[in-house]
Amino acid sequence: MSSANWKQFPCNKLELCLDTVLVCGQSFRWRKNSSGEWLGVMAGYVWRLKQSDDRILYQVYGKHNTAARESADINDKSFKLGQSNLNTLYENEALKDPKIVKNEVKQLAQTTIKGAKTKASTKRSNAKCKLPQVDSTSSHTIDSSPAVNDVSLSDDDHFSSLLHNYFQLGVDLRQLYKSWASKDPYFNQVASNFYGIRILRQDPVENLFSFVCSSNNNISRISSMVENLCTNYGEFITRLDETDYFTFPSISALCKENIETHLRQLGFGYRAKFIARIAREITENKSENWLRSLRDRPYSEAKSELLNLYGVGAKVADCVCLMSLDKTEAVPVDTHVWQITLKHYLTKLQSAKSLTDKLYNEIGDFYRSLWGPYAGWAHSVLFTADLRHNKRKELNTSLMMINICQEMTIRNVSLYVTLVSIYQQHLPWMS
Repeated sequence: MSSANWKQFPCNKLELCLDTVLVCGQSFRWRKNSSGEWLGVMAGYVWRLKQSDDRILYQVYGKHNTAARESADINDKSFKLGQSNLNTLYENEALKDPKIVKNEVKQLAQTTIKGAKTKASTKRSNAKCKLPQVDSTSSHTIDSSPAVNDVSLSDDDHFSSLLHNYFQLGVDLRQLYKSWASKDPYFNQVASNFYGIRILRQDPVENLFSFVCSSNNNISRISSMVENLCTNYGEFITRLDETDYFTFPSISALCKENIETHLRQLGFGYRAKFIARIAREITENKSENWLRSLRDRPYSEAKSELLNLYGVGAKVADCVCLMSLDKTEAVPVDTHVWQITLKHYLTKLQSAKSLTDKLYNEIGDFYRSLWGPYAGWAHSVLFTADLRHNKRKELNTSLMMINICQEMTIRNVSLYVTLVSIYQQHLPWMS
């Protein structure tokens, strides 16, 4: 597909940074390829996205269908985020210019891996095995599937609207940052390094079942589980860059016979029971549209309804409220947020032995009083900062281990491959 087929619309990186938003644990279906493009599934289509300093460029793949258009629900009356809610926010001087993560870490990593590759190459004949390539310079293969964004101007408007809705671009993020920074010195300190972080407006069904998979889990494994759900129970969309893409399964598809057993075989563990039972409960006692209808309910009512589902706790309920039900005040409290709170905000809670329901609610109320109606969005900035800090620590550990491998005979090929995979996984996050 030629560059002329790319559609675009203006969007400053201070308002949306794809490289951060699409990897920070909100959605688990986006991947960045070797050309720096993001590929993922949203609203029944496969998307290819890339970003310049002031534009979002996109291509769309898949067949036109009414269901996909309806599921996007662009004109949902409950979607009233935007300038109207910003009138009550404080105006303050502009935030500092964002600081880009220094290149030294990336350069060190690349130099270290290059040295490790050279060492490994000289040992290959003795080890009598072939080590995988650390990086690939080959360009990605473009599938012959037609891009549906070539059809008409009206379709261009439709797909642009889908992206604006998904990324909630009607919300003035820079104004929000100014307001949060004026109220919170720690946010002001952190925000200059983490710009363009906004909450995705996801499909409630995908959002709920994805976060059911998140219990006691990491992003990589959650992503694998979500893809397994789509591959086994979703509908085929298209094949692109030698990868098959599927829709997220409907609730009825997750009610198939023996699904719990099958999901356990796929490695879902105890989460298999949660998925099967929630899908059955919604199908038998509610409706396919029940989750979406919670957008019209107040935050407390929507959260209470979600908590009645088997296996759904406060954190998952708040994630769904925040990321798909338009409850901008919802503040999911997990281990990361708990530690941030103890260190920088409510130090009086450091004597607490565990995060009880009472403390969970107290923390949420504290942040809502501090940050206002978009407390959940402010929380996402601090959560992402903490997540990246942990990633950086993991990367530094892997680099140290690779340096050790450079100084020894690399006989344990599996160890080498593991270290390289850690590097490859975390370097895009650092760049």
